[in-house]
Amino acid sequence: MKQRDYRYVVGRLRKHDSRFEIHIQRGKGSHRMICHPDVEGNKRHYPLPHHGPKTAIAPGMQKDLVRIFQLPEDIFD
Repeated sequence: MKQRDYRYVVGRLRKHDSRFEIHIQRGKGSHRMICHPDVEGNKRHYPLPHHGPKTAIAPGMQKDLVRIFQLPEDIFD
């Protein structure tokens, strides 16, 4: 995986499943909370930094998103 911007990552998540939600007021500081209501019957959350639509999302965070939300390995490629 290579570094992607916030807009690309969120777009790919929503394209994969429209139930992904972005909560602006729930993250700490400049982070936004990515939520999905049903991953194996449970609600899952993950904070992503947001300093604008071009904020860089590191490959490690992308791997965390794949693991936590049980996404296909190639979703961000």
